[in-house]
Amino acid sequence: MSLEQAKTLSEFCKTVIYFLSALGMEICLHKGRNRKGRGPEKLLVLGLLTMGTGTFLSAYGVKLGLPESWGKILGDLVLVNAGTAVTILAVYLLTLKFHLVALALKKEAVTDPLTGLYNRRTFFRELDCRLERGGSLAVAVLDLDNMKQINDTLGHQIGDEVLRAAARALKKTTREKDIAARYGGDEFVVLFASEGPRVEKFKARLKENLMAELPYTGEIEVGISTGVAYCPEDGEDARSLLSAADARMYAEKEAKKNHYYAFGLLAENSKPLEVGITRKRPFTLVEGRRELF
Repeated sequence: MSLEQAKTLSEFCKTVIYFLSALGMEICLHKGRNRKGRGPEKLLVLGLLTMGTGTFLSAYGVKLGLPESWGKILGDLVLVNAGTAVTILAVYLLTLKFHLVALALKKEAVTDPLTGLYNRRTFFRELDCRLERGGSLAVAVLDLDNMKQINDTLGHQIGDEVLRAAARALKKTTREKDIAARYGGDEFVVLFASEGPRVEKFKARLKENLMAELPYTGEIEVGISTGVAYCPEDGEDARSLLSAADARMYAEKEAKKNHYYAFGLLAENSKPLEVGITRKRPFTLVEGRRELF
């Protein structure tokens, strides 16, 4: 095989590769369910077709009746170079697109789709990491009041708006380093970056932000009950901390139902221990803290 024949064969193989690649891309685009937003893929097909056409004209322009110089200029200089530029641009756009998709998938994996807060799994992962590092920290468990009444009376669409409003209020109330997450249903949790703010100050700011964000719910009053637990005072593992915070949150919720606040009131008046039931488990209120037994 002469050098000229080898060169012609090489040009022929490149032409076939370009056209087959473009054909494969076009088949994938045609079979794709979502054909919108496929600009980079279509641009890549155009670039491959242009390069294939230029290579073909450069190798076989003379046989097609074109002057050899015209075949080289039109093929190599114009079409191949233009196709290469388009292909490089398409690859760049595809890389950028894949990067954005990866970021979106990562965000979906760590956030709650309804509220935009972190999800339960992310909260526990961060809590476990901080417990392993040691030191003081605080967690809060929060529960929206009267959500069942809102869903039953006004519908779940309004209920979802209330949940989103609570999430926005929680974002405003917490700091950037805090982890605010949807725990499930109408419950939220917060992992504070340090020992956490003063409880009463935190509750007041949260209530103010919640009132500013809530949609119209008629005569149904929407509030939020909060319980905070501290490490290591209330426990050194996730289960103990959340149990303590959950108990204090339910103590506050039940106190609201009885139109008075139990926290501090029993200690000031030196009243006997109050015994009740939370989630079908007995508890005793001692100086504003709920002890399960």
